[in-house]
Amino acid sequence: MNRIHKVLLSTFLMAATLFAGCALVSNKADYADYRNVRLAESDDSRQDAMAEYIQRNPDGAWSDEIRSRREADEPVLYEASKSTRAGLSRYLELYPEGTYTTQASQRLAALSKVQQNRNVEEEQARDVREDRRDDVLETRRLWGSRAVSFWSKILLSVDNWGSPIAEVARENADFSQAFASNPRPRCSTEECIKFYQINYAIPVPGRTRIDRVLRLFLRLRLTDGKLTRAEMLLPNRGFSRWYELENREFVTDEDPEVRQAAIEWALGKIIPILRESATNARGIDVVPEPIDPPSVRAPNQADEGASTVGGVEISNAAPEGATPAEGDAPAEAPAEAPAEEVSGEIILPIALQGLQTENLRIVVFAAGEDDETPGYDGLFIELAPPEEEVAEEAAPE
Repeated sequence: MNRIHKVLLSTFLMAATLFAGCALVSNKADYADYRNVRLAESDDSRQDAMAEYIQRNPDGAWSDEIRSRREADEPVLYEASKSTRAGLSRYLELYPEGTYTTQASQRLAALSKVQQNRNVEEEQARDVREDRRDDVLETRRLWGSRAVSFWSKILLSVDNWGSPIAEVARENADFSQAFASNPRPRCSTEECIKFYQINYAIPVPGRTRIDRVLRLFLRLRLTDGKLTRAEMLLPNRGFSRWYELENREFVTDEDPEVRQAAIEWALGKIIPILRESATNARGIDVVPEPIDPPSVRAPNQADEGASTVGGVEISNAAPEGATPAEGDAPAEAPAEAPAEEVSGEIILPIALQGLQTENLRIVVFAAGEDDETPGYDGLFIELAPPEEEVAEEAAPE
């Protein structure tokens, strides 16, 4: 064997020995895991790759190198992660038995408790918001009942009917405050009116909804400037609209049975209110005269801010005009017919209930079936003549 052959054989044997040594300390999986560490594109992916390498290759060819790099990175990673739950969870995932594992676990438990308390507070706040929303919806649903109840009590508490309106206001603080509040009344020499309304929608099977409006006209009638009558007028067969709003059920006015049910429901709401405020009232027979439309116009635009009746929002309309609280004679207002008025013969309303208490007469009425006018439902309170005068008028000649 010549010298060249000997050198080649020696080189081959050396390479084979080295290859066999590498095979003892490394394998394809070990190298692949290490390669993932070297080729990591970000610090996060490199940390993941190193943790995975140690887990899969605790005695791998590059385990000492990887452990050394992880030990150097650990304090930096912990310092950057210790203020957040996500950061601490990440640290514990990468270093389950690390130098700061105990501190990290304690801090994570504390932050988790804080977050739990915060979640409870947010849930409670959400419940409060939902309760408030429900309260608002309930307040709107009971709009008609609250308005009728409030104004019935206010009007029946007035103790000087037949007096000039300014005097009535001065001597009845609750009345003065309520009538002077928004929406401000519009007045002529014969009447002062507060216009209220609320918009609502009724769900209808087969349709999304039907939009509706419930209006309430609170009208004070004046005779020579004196308060002689007060009316709560619900136009467009308002008892039906009131029933719809409160019961969330559609009322077809053309259906006599459905319309009658709405009237009886409204009567059942009103009479207890009147009985509560006029405990000594007695029933009387009455035939109410036709209800003529307002002689002052309704406001054309809503005013900013909402008015309240007894703490209940009932309108956005706040027309300008004199008020009894100002103590001045009612100012005149343009005499425009309200938009609700429809031309046609005025029909006698249907008397539903008549009550008399001392010098006041209270009548609850509903629009007649053939009434082509706005079809007022409602009630009025008026100064009644002394009973002896009524008896004289009723006596035969």
